[in-house]
Amino acid sequence: MTKSAAFALLLSFMPVAGSSASDRNQAPPPASHCFSARDVREVRQSDPQTLAIRLGDGARYRLELADACPGAMRAEGLRLTSRQGWICGSNEEILDMGARQCAVAGLARIDAREYAEHALRSDRQGGNVAELATLEVRGKRRRGFGGTTAYCVDARYMRGWSEDKGDLIVEMSAKRSGGNRYYRMELGGSCNEMSSSNHMQLVSGVGTNAICGNIGDRALFTRDENIGGVLRPRTEGSLAAQYGCTIRQVYPLLPGEDSE
Repeated sequence: MTKSAAFALLLSFMPVAGSSASDRNQAPPPASHCFSARDVREVRQSDPQTLAIRLGDGARYRLELADACPGAMRAEGLRLTSRQGWICGSNEEILDMGARQCAVAGLARIDAREYAEHALRSDRQGGNVAELATLEVRGKRRRGFGGTTAYCVDARYMRGWSEDKGDLIVEMSAKRSGGNRYYRMELGGSCNEMSSSNHMQLVSGVGTNAICGNIGDRALFTRDENIGGVLRPRTEGSLAAQYGCTIRQVYPLLPGEDSE
């Protein structure tokens, strides 16, 4: 099995001249929007000037580079350096690619939906993911599940589902979904079958168990009907109902977000 490469992103800080070892334990953040480089767990590059970052507590950020730096995740010895270890989106922070250095130009906190978009673009462009902890082990194909929990679920581990404002909310095994219990699935167009059904099956368009919003990914709904005194699942007669509702985008609901 050929596995996609994953390079460790080395996060360091540049101490102020004359500081002692105890000072290097990290001073308070310079501003409330800053985060500690030590908390970074995953970095993805969605385009030459954009990095998407996930912290250990689940917070997501978009980091803008001052110049185009394509292929950053494939650079050996990749490092993100900053003063006192804080990432604030200033040009004092440098993405060091060895042969090239790229200054950081901006920072913004993003939600799981936007992070999923960056992760999907990164993977579709053949970008690798830099990981600082063994939270995900990813390969091009793994026994029927070839996705990442940033924008995919494994249909085998679905525990339940509900409707929310026209979207599908699925409950997953958190242990099998990167610690995420709930995911929102945005559907392509209206899905009238969802509100009148009590059974749902996730169907992958690429023939695996991964549901990522790929072409052909869909939710197939059925409802119980009394047939000869026996309750049996039954699909609506329309072609749309038999094919299912198209799944356009998948992303986790973070702690504190409404899952109902």
